[in-house]
Amino acid sequence: MAAGMDRRQLLGAGGLLTLAGVLAACRRAEPDPAGPVATSDPVPGTTAPATTAPPVPQAVDLLDGSGTCQLVHETIAGPTWFDAHAVRSDVREDRPGVPLDLALRVVQLPACTPVPQAVVDLWQCDALGVYSGFAGSAPGQGGSPGGRDEYGDAQSAATDGATFLRGTQVTGADGVVRFSTVYPGWYPTRTPHLHLKVHLGTATVLTTQLFLDDTVSDQVYANDPYRQHAGRDTRNDRDAFYDPSGLLRTAPSPTGWLAATTLGIPAG
Repeated sequence: MAAGMDRRQLLGAGGLLTLAGVLAACRRAEPDPAGPVATSDPVPGTTAPATTAPPVPQAVDLLDGSGTCQLVHETIAGPTWFDAHAVRSDVREDRPGVPLDLALRVVQLPACTPVPQAVVDLWQCDALGVYSGFAGSAPGQGGSPGGRDEYGDAQSAATDGATFLRGTQVTGADGVVRFSTVYPGWYPTRTPHLHLKVHLGTATVLTTQLFLDDTVSDQVYANDPYRQHAGRDTRNDRDAFYDPSGLLRTAPSPTGWLAATTLGIPAG
């Protein structure tokens, strides 16, 4: 997304009036995470040389095996949500941690039809369990009620200008969005998770949380900076908000982890 693009530009009186322009800007401005691919046309009468390098794995590769099309559980946003107006796919900023490339496909039930032009908000804690926007907060803590966002959803009042690990993307014709983030940390009583909201038009159609396999978290947390925050007390089966429909499919990548899932929403 081009620098300076603000989440407010997605919204207009009566709906997402500038969405087509935003989609075009996103695609022009953001390079493919796999990087540019050099190509050359073969000289007439010759055969192009064969490529031996294997393709770089990407999170979108996991979508076809991300499970059956099902309704994703609805749950609370909690006290850590506020609208950061950050339209971008790379949400990492300066936060250390194991890279996590995330792909999400929004589909509408019962036909499992991809949903284009859905606005997807992502927010999460960092490797030590801290959320941006709440100065001096302990792991897992958010803020006090702070009015409502553009969709009428309750949000907390941010106490500083930090927006790390918060971002918004818009689905293409295939219903897919992608984010570059870091593997989330943990905090007391909660298993590692990511928060999501999905909006269509002027309505919020899904507020949910996504989860990661405990065995993957065990591997990640054995390394810095995660092991600086020891004593994890809750796994998936003990988390009050865990639901299997929110479990991400994961695979290792050369730099970290890939994760993907299909987000089933009800027919409108």
